[in-house]
Amino acid sequence: MDDSKPVIGISSSVVDHGDIPSVHVHQKYISSVIQAGGIPVVIPLVDDEMAKVIVSICDGFILSGGEDVDPHSYGEDPDPKLRKTNGKRDEMEIAVVKYAKEKKKPVFGICRGIAMLNAALGGTVIQDIESNYENPIKHYQTADRPNPTHEITIEKASKLQNIFGTETVRVNSMHHQAVGKLADGLTATAKASDGIIEGIEGTDNEWYVLAVQWHPEEMAAQDEAMHNLFKTFVDKCK
Repeated sequence: MDDSKPVIGISSSVVDHGDIPSVHVHQKYISSVIQAGGIPVVIPLVDDEMAKVIVSICDGFILSGGEDVDPHSYGEDPDPKLRKTNGKRDEMEIAVVKYAKEKKKPVFGICRGIAMLNAALGGTVIQDIESNYENPIKHYQTADRPNPTHEITIEKASKLQNIFGTETVRVNSMHHQAVGKLADGLTATAKASDGIIEGIEGTDNEWYVLAVQWHPEEMAAQDEAMHNLFKTFVDKCK
């Protein structure tokens, strides 16, 4: 094994394959980390004590996409449009964020991961954009997953702007939830035209935190800019 390559923990969920509950994470997260020079490790649904050990072993963490964030995780009741949740996954990811923050180990959130990161640090989640947000654009595309379908605007001098080298980017979009009230220590650095937050970053210069609302892992193999999101993150984990 190449000791110079950082070990990247990727959060997972549980889905049934047949009648067998199984650890689940999309392959493109794995391939994106490998292509960026990291060693991917899938984090199963574990308790707080095991999460602490996993954080001590890994060099950085990706909070992956998936089901809705459980509103119990940020102190709210469920909205009628809330979809499937997994409270045990939330608990695992909250623990990973907590210990990663303690150790100042980098965190990269993707889609569900941006909402989960915000919730884990004390923020809230918009449980359903269409029923709780005024004049939204279409955020759950019917186009193929790698295809960009709307534009975002990026803040000048942000981590995202430094990675992309531009202040507008077209992204793919597969979500009905979004970041609500921002947690302390986070700042919004990208938004869609309707105002929905598309990128957040940490304000602590000693802790690299970045999260995006779209799915760059679906685009990274064909799009150098999306690959650079993973490459920058993996390099920060060295």
